[in-house]
Amino acid sequence: MADKIDWLTKYQEYTSTQESPAMFHLWVGLSMLASSLGRKCYFNKGYYNLYPNLYVVLVGASATVRKSTAVNLGYHLFRLAVPEACVLAQKITPEALIQVLGKRGEETGNSDVVMVSTELSVFLGSNNREDSLIQLLTKLYDCEDEMDYHTVGRGKESCSNVCFNLIGATTPEWMKTSMPASAIGGGFTSRIVFIYQYKPERKVPFPHLTKEQEILKAELVTELHDISMLKGEFILTKDARDWYEQWYCDIFKPDMNDPSLDGYYGRKHDSVLKLSMLFCVNRSGKQLVDEIDLRMALTSLNENERYLPNVMRNIQSNMIGEERNKVLRAVNRKGKLPYAKLLRSLSYCMNAQRLNEILMGLVAEGVVKETIVDGKRIFKGGE
Repeated sequence: MADKIDWLTKYQEYTSTQESPAMFHLWVGLSMLASSLGRKCYFNKGYYNLYPNLYVVLVGASATVRKSTAVNLGYHLFRLAVPEACVLAQKITPEALIQVLGKRGEETGNSDVVMVSTELSVFLGSNNREDSLIQLLTKLYDCEDEMDYHTVGRGKESCSNVCFNLIGATTPEWMKTSMPASAIGGGFTSRIVFIYQYKPERKVPFPHLTKEQEILKAELVTELHDISMLKGEFILTKDARDWYEQWYCDIFKPDMNDPSLDGYYGRKHDSVLKLSMLFCVNRSGKQLVDEIDLRMALTSLNENERYLPNVMRNIQSNMIGEERNKVLRAVNRKGKLPYAKLLRSLSYCMNAQRLNEILMGLVAEGVVKETIVDGKRIFKGGE
């Protein structure tokens, strides 16, 4: 008998004729698995339960990497598989969100909500007046057993058994201009897995579903529904526990060189466990986490982390940082670019001297490589 094909592999095959980067589809798929499990499943960490909820945000330039399409493909399957789920897909105030959570808790026993936003700027607002919603989302990430929130009009509102999942998409420009300083570092952004991609996976002028993909779609919906029925505690095998203990004690380093990422790395040990639950149900449909699930979780985070410094620079960039990002985007967009063409494409905003200064900085950082071909300077990005 052939080995069972796991859910994420099927999902990647289902989305393979669409232009969004494969990394987008992977993390949208993981988000759908997390949303399906919600608060029903957990790791017992002694002093608290760890739930598999995720905050995932796809980041890329507008109309280039098909962020919204990637989100919508996963969301569509999720709605078919778990039609009873409570999903928020439009702008909401903190007070209204608390009421939704409270009502959900009264109806089901769990304040279990999924936020889906293909334009995160619309959901969170376009200026710093929306800080209160970001502060609430920061608090919701921790899935508290009892949570109180004080409103001006209604006084204290309470929610029980909170679990909040977020899948969204946005542009580097919105993060740079509108993400409040209080959200960066140890706040809101430290709880988000930012998935940054700068170019589409492929060009598909007329995407279509094959008969095989139509069959896969039906299988994905059925299997996701079955996953949503799981309840109870996830357990580590002995090999998995030994591997995690060795990684946590000897390899894991929560303090990194970039202060804006300290909060993210400080939570990475729990992020690995969250993702291991998802890779476990993806692989087996059961709740016994093996070493392979932990390794896959860590690999997924590590592969994405090479893009995180650029994401944080976008959020915090000033005019100098914006010039740097323009040069980096231009190089990444083409993959490989002669200096002369790069200078022509950016001559509207900087001269040759400034371009050289920025390029030398990017080369020193290791995010751009310079080679000489036939006496011409060639710059290559996206490594």
